Amino acid sequence: MLRTCMLCCAMAGITGITIGCKPDPESKPSLTQSEAVAAFESRLVEADKAIADLKEKAEKATGDEKVQLEAKRKEAAGLREALAKKTSELKAATADKWESVKQDADAAFEAFNKQVK
Repeated sequence: MLRTCMLCCAMAGITGITIGCKPDPESKPSLTQSEAVAAFESRLVEADKAIADLKEKAEKATGDEKVQLEAKRKEAAGLREALAKKTSELKAATADKWESVKQDADAAFEAFNKQVK
């Protein structure tokens, strides 16, 4: 009887831990402002690399492809400037505006990624 009770408690505990410890797929860990700014600054570096890659591809391309890649690079460079501005706004954001500015910056980076790829 004691053995059965202990076995049931152990199984209930294991089941509870397994079910209770799964992270919610919709919840994201929130970053502090300084962590988010650092992440956005690293994304700016990635954006610079993507623009450099486009420039390199445009230099090697010929004809219509060269024209298209050059136009894409120029547009990406303009979007990169907007990203830098959003990152600066993120640095200066107050606590009450923080989430809104962060969402705007995320949207700007998504737009950049769509343009570059």
